[in-house]
Amino acid sequence: MQFMADIFLKCESCEGKRFKQEVLEVEHKGANIFDVLNMTVEQGLEFFKDKKPVYEKILPLYEVGLGYVKLGQSSNSLSGGEAQRVKLASF
Repeated sequence: MQFMADIFLKCESCEGKRFKQEVLEVEHKGANIFDVLNMTVEQGLEFFKDKKPVYEKILPLYEVGLGYVKLGQSSNSLSGGEAQRVKLASF
């Protein structure tokens, strides 16, 4: 049972980005890891179209209709149907 709503506090040192500053300084095409994880699968396909290994890992998610899901989205926030489609995409 849940009696109280979830409380989210923003970290003062990383401002909610969950990465140290030295990690955020590493960029690819002007985007750091925080930016990439906030992209949707569809945006990720466009961003990584020239990086074949990454593109090929993301493409099955798009093919099963999950183009709107964020690359860094937590798996426990997916609906049952979305979780099933992730399983299908992993085969």
